[in-house]
Amino acid sequence: MRLDIPLPPFLTLMAVWAAVEAAARELGLTVTLRTTSAKHPGSTHWHLEQARTPGVVEATYWPQQHQLWLSIKPRAVSEHTLELAEKLRAEIERNLLPKA
Repeated sequence: MRLDIPLPPFLTLMAVWAAVEAAARELGLTVTLRTTSAKHPGSTHWHLEQARTPGVVEATYWPQQHQLWLSIKPRAVSEHTLELAEKLRAEIERNLLPKA
């Protein structure tokens, strides 16, 4: 399952990183892995988990294609992980808005 997150133009790598990681903190998630995806060279790939709750929400930012998405592996899809992914997407989108 994949949830695409629309990105405003002209974002820096650090701005996207900050938005993802701040959203995780705000939702009480732990970054259990930060790496690059072999399928998407140059990308940043996170595994985000909630304490004492099964399931991992993955986030991938691929700057070369200006794409950011969340995903859940088929075996980890549950009502909880779907709800968590939706909350995370909303929080990331909020964090990407220009600050007034």
